Amino acid sequence: MKPEEALEELSYEDTAYGGNCTYEVRQEAIKALQKQIPRKPIDKTKPDDTASLAYENCNIIVCPTCSRRLKLKSKGKYCDKCGQKLDWSEKDGVQH
Repeated sequence: MKPEEALEELSYEDTAYGGNCTYEVRQEAIKALQKQIPRKPIDKTKPDDTASLAYENCNIIVCPTCSRRLKLKSKGKYCDKCGQKLDWSEKDGVQH
């Protein structure tokens, strides 16, 4: 079962998977599953910041879940702080 499918199943009040869980347990499971679904990092670089345009290290790219600054050079698969899975694919770039 994919995280998206499990997340959808746990979102219902009374299911085979979530019906016997307390509300708190179900909410924690949902939060954990949401972090397994890759999200694009967010670009917080100011467009008028000429230093950021000249040097890649000056770009401010943050986690979409916890807003912690991410390292562009390593482009890790997960956020070091909250564990959110990251999608660095160049297809759409980072979110602005």
